[in-house]
Amino acid sequence: MTMSHDSPADKQLIAWLNDAYFMEQSLAKVLENHADDAKDLPDVREKDLQHLYETRRHAEQIERCLGFLGETPSTMKGMMGTVMGKVQGVATGMFGDEIMKNFLSNYAMEHFEIACYRSLIAASEEAGRPEIAQICREILREEEAMAQWLAERIPDVAKMTVLQAPAAR
Repeated sequence: MTMSHDSPADKQLIAWLNDAYFMEQSLAKVLENHADDAKDLPDVREKDLQHLYETRRHAEQIERCLGFLGETPSTMKGMMGTVMGKVQGVATGMFGDEIMKNFLSNYAMEHFEIACYRSLIAASEEAGRPEIAQICREILREEEAMAQWLAERIPDVAKMTVLQAPAAR
């Protein structure tokens, strides 16, 4: 079933796709900063850089989805995403436990992204846009894999952080 781009379902889908594009653009900046923070932890840095690549690709895929609907990403949200990413990316830089804080914020964001992509899949299916639903399913798998990787490593990062903490005064 093909709907016009003026249908309420397509309009909602366009709005949510723009939100997803904005989210991915914002997270790319955050992941760049987190990869820099993890310079002394090669496996964490490598995973951050891998997910940064995926995140940039996700933004391109969302842009492609918007193209299916005759749209391009909202410039205003794109610019806001750049600003937001810079602000979020430096928020933990002043703390000795920045890697732990990065892990916690990344874990929370991955679950937010998972929820967003699940809603996009449902909305795409409801709007009769199976090609968009399929792209969102592929992105969802990568977000779930990153969330799982983070979940498995949070205890070790917490232990490492506690071991490296300066003595309490």
